[in-house]
Amino acid sequence: MGASSAHNGQGGRRVTRRATGLVLAASLGLAWSAAPAALAATPAAGGTPATAGQAPAGTVTRAGSSVVDGYGRMFVPHGLALAAGVTPTAADLDGWVKAGIDAAGVTVPLSAAGRFPDPVTGVTANDPGLAAAASVTRALTNRGFVVVLRVVPVGGATVPTSTLQNALRRLATAFRDTSGLIGYELPHAQTRDAAAVLAASSAIAAVDPFHQLWREQAAAFEPEAIVAVNDPTGYLISWPGSGDAALVALTAAADGNAIGWLYPAPATGQPPRSVLARPYPLAVAGSPASFGTDAAGTFSLRFTAGTLPAGQPTPTGWVTAVNLPAAAYPTGYTVKLTGARLLSRPGSALLCLAAEPGATQVSLTVTRATGGSAPAPPPYAGAQACTDPAVAAAASASASPTARAVAVAKSGDSGPLLWALPLLGAALMALLLVVPFRALRRLRVGADRAG
Repeated sequence: MGASSAHNGQGGRRVTRRATGLVLAASLGLAWSAAPAALAATPAAGGTPATAGQAPAGTVTRAGSSVVDGYGRMFVPHGLALAAGVTPTAADLDGWVKAGIDAAGVTVPLSAAGRFPDPVTGVTANDPGLAAAASVTRALTNRGFVVVLRVVPVGGATVPTSTLQNALRRLATAFRDTSGLIGYELPHAQTRDAAAVLAASSAIAAVDPFHQLWREQAAAFEPEAIVAVNDPTGYLISWPGSGDAALVALTAAADGNAIGWLYPAPATGQPPRSVLARPYPLAVAGSPASFGTDAAGTFSLRFTAGTLPAGQPTPTGWVTAVNLPAAAYPTGYTVKLTGARLLSRPGSALLCLAAEPGATQVSLTVTRATGGSAPAPPPYAGAQACTDPAVAAAASASASPTARAVAVAKSGDSGPLLWALPLLGAALMALLLVVPFRALRRLRVGADRAG
């Protein structure tokens, strides 16, 4: 009887120990699997995007005299305006990324009756043009491009003000929650007077408070050029003349005024003109900024690191992204940088840099190298590619905690999260292990008493 009881007790204890081990393993597995999920939720380098109920991710807007991205950094669009009904292929988008393009204009036709027709068939019932524009917009934003919706009356007709307002409400309702939008652009014929502009802006704001109205008008620095503006800033959309000389003048004027540009896209399947593949800053974590490229291809960028365009302090470690297309640097490049450190891989066509702690002025000079290879294009358009492992350099042991966070995180100021996660994990493990250890203790005490 005693032998049988001892055998059963030993077997029971073995079963209990195995069960306790399973509980411990499950607890450890649960805690380990939770860590990557928590890290995946870390915000992206460059800032913390808006929360639910605020502007959609990647919304481009205006702050003072600058166009700014969703993180408040100065944003410079270099884009191609698509004709109505044109959907770029994957190969087209690859060529745009390689050329350093980061934006696109999607043309949305508008009939004189205020309907959005299908750009191919011309059918107007139920506004099929909105669905067509949404499809093209998705294809572009999925590759990192930001999009402006260009409302163009069919045949150059002038749409009555009240009709235009109703149409803009439907357009803004359809795209209110769309990520990666610059906003809505209207031709000058529709915004010739202040009352018309106010009516159009109010129609959009009534249903979409996030995306702004950009109206076309003559450029102050060149009366024959056209800019799309939201006072007091904008971007160039045309330049007098034709050919490469006009394109060189357009890009130089845009650089000189620290603004971007959108230019008519080439026919489907054709790459952008090589003169459009210019070095420029996609996003600047500071303000004000000046940049340009000289005749020898030397690019320079200067900016004040401490303040964003809206006036608030620039958070430590926020990234400035500079595009260096292969066509501009076919034999590679060399970099001279003061006031900041590089966070991107050597030879990348996307330079990612963060101001050094305490630095106020950042100066970057990029010159053409000799005998090297062309820069490797990023996997997709936009400054957000700085967080991609194909672009971001591996964090070194000597790098500061901020540098490591910016190099490996998905978004912005994640320093507190990086030290809080281990503490949270330790607390969680302690709670999970209390129950099995108490069970082991009771088991041992029971065994001692039986002995």
